[in-house]
Amino acid sequence: MKRLIAVGLLFLLVLMGAFLWRQHQQSFVATQLAPADCLLYVEMPDLVRTEKRWPETALSLILGEPSVQHFLRQPISNTPANYQAAWSSFVGLQCSALFLGVTDPDRARWICGFQTSVDRSTWRREITNMSEALFGLAIKEIAASNLDHQGIEAGGAEKVPLQISCVRVGDWLLLSRSKDLLVEAVRNSRVTSGGLQSLQLFKECQANVPAGYDLLSFARGGPSLDPAVGFRWRFHEQGTQRDPRAVLAATTMSGARLRDTVFILNGAPGNGTRLDRKGLAMTSPSTIGYLASHVGLAEIWRWCGQLSEESSFAETVRDYMAQAKLFGIEPRDLDSVVLGAEIMVDEDPKTDLLNPAISLQVSDPAKFENLMDQVATEKFPDRCRRIQVASVSAYLMRVNERVSIVFGLVGRQLLISSELHFAEYVHRLQNHAAGLEADSQYETIAKLVSKPTDLFAYLDAKSGFERLYDVCRPMLVFGIVLMPNLNRYVDAMALPETDEICRHLSPIVLSRHRVANGIVDESIGPITAYDAVALLFGGAWAMGLWER
Repeated sequence: MKRLIAVGLLFLLVLMGAFLWRQHQQSFVATQLAPADCLLYVEMPDLVRTEKRWPETALSLILGEPSVQHFLRQPISNTPANYQAAWSSFVGLQCSALFLGVTDPDRARWICGFQTSVDRSTWRREITNMSEALFGLAIKEIAASNLDHQGIEAGGAEKVPLQISCVRVGDWLLLSRSKDLLVEAVRNSRVTSGGLQSLQLFKECQANVPAGYDLLSFARGGPSLDPAVGFRWRFHEQGTQRDPRAVLAATTMSGARLRDTVFILNGAPGNGTRLDRKGLAMTSPSTIGYLASHVGLAEIWRWCGQLSEESSFAETVRDYMAQAKLFGIEPRDLDSVVLGAEIMVDEDPKTDLLNPAISLQVSDPAKFENLMDQVATEKFPDRCRRIQVASVSAYLMRVNERVSIVFGLVGRQLLISSELHFAEYVHRLQNHAAGLEADSQYETIAKLVSKPTDLFAYLDAKSGFERLYDVCRPMLVFGIVLMPNLNRYVDAMALPETDEICRHLSPIVLSRHRVANGIVDESIGPITAYDAVALLFGGAWAMGLWER
C-alpha cells in the first residue's frame, strides 16, 4: 500500500512538473513577440503589480478627492460611447500585460498584444467588441499553426485588409491588420533569441534604465526641426541611419511618487562637464523653484537661425545674439564665454511675492566685465547707471517706470535680480549660505536621483501649484465659459479645490547626467517633470482642438 501511494505521489509530481514546464514554455515576454524592426514600442509588463501600486500614488489620491471626482464626472459622462464600450471590453479581458509595436513612420503597420488567461469564448467576445468599437472592423481568428504568408502579394506588398486578424500564442492574444507581423510574432515565439529583445539598439537603451518599471516606451530616431513643418519626431528605419538615435523611457510607481528614467541614445561621450551649482547658495527654505543647466547658447543660435524665417520670436532672439559680433565675439563661440546658468524663484514670506534671480557662470570675469561695460554704455546709455551694492560694482537698469533690475559680477557669477533683493543674494553668495541644501525635503528628494552633469531642476510642487492655480483659476473659469465646445465637456463651476490637491503634493526633482553614448534623465515626484510638461502642452493642445 505504501509503495502504491509513493508511486501515485511520484506520478502526481511528474504531472505537476510537466504542467509547470508547459506553462513556462507558453509564457513569453512582450519583447520576444514584438517585431525587431519596431520604430515605436510601448509596454506595460505587469498590470497586476501596477494595479497594486497605483492606489498608493499621490496622483491616485488626488483623483479620489471629492471635488476632483465631481469635476471629472462631466467629462467622463461625455466620453463617446464607443470608447466606453472599448474600455469595458478591455477590463473584461483581465489582462496581466500588454504591448503595442509600430513598424512604419505612418503608424499603419502595427501589432498589439494582450496577455490574458480568460477562456476562449470570453476573449473572442471582448476582442470583437473592442475592434468594432475602436476601428469598426470585424475580427478574424487564425490558428498559429495555420498562419502563413497567404494574402501577401509577390514582392512583399501586403494588401490592407478590411478586418483585424487575431492569433493566440501561448497566453498572448496578438492583433494586427498586417498578417506578416503576426507571422513574425509566431516565429519569434519559437526562438528565444527573436523579437525586439534581440535588437542591439534596444538592449543598449534598456541597460540604462532600472528594472521593475510599470510602463516602458521606446522610439527610434529623435526630434527634428524643419522650418517648413516645425517641430516633429523623425523616425530612423533600421539600416538607414548612419548615427543611430533612440529614446527609451521607463516609468515606475514608487510609493506616493512616480519615477521617470529616460535614456537618450545620441552617441555623446560619457564624460560630461561637472555642473557647478554655486547658485544654490542664493536659495532658501522658501525657494519654490531652482534650475541649473549648461546654457548651450551656440545651439540656441543654430536653432533660431533655422526658425528665423518662420518665427518672428526666433528672428528677434537671433538678432540680439548677433549683436555679440559688435564686441568681438562670434555667436557660435558664446559657450566658451557663458559656461552655465542658474535660475531660482524665492517666495517672500512677508509680502507673499515671488522674487526671481538669474546667475550666469562666466569663464573670464575681467573680460566679461569689460564686455558688460561696453554693452551698457553703447546699447543702454539712457537706462543704465553704475551703482555700488553690497560692495559690488553693478548696473541699475530701468525696464519701465515700475520695474528695475540690477546686474553685476560676484566673483565668476553674473547675478541678475530685482533692485530690492540684489544685496541679499550677494550676501548669500559671498557667505556660501546653505540655502535649499539645509531644507529636509530638498535633501530627501535630491538623494533619490543621480548627481547631475548637464541639468538639475527642483520644484516645490505644493507651493508652486497653490500659487499658480489660485491665480489662474478665475481665468480658467472665464475661458471655459467663452468656449462652448469645451464647456460641454468641462464644468467651469466645478474646478477642484486647491487644498484637496495640494495636500498630496511634494517636491519634484529632475537630474540629467551623461553615460556612454547618451544621457540619462531621472525625475521623481507626485508627478514627474516630464508629466508636468506633458500636462501643460497637452492641455493647451486639447483646448485648441475644442476651440476649433
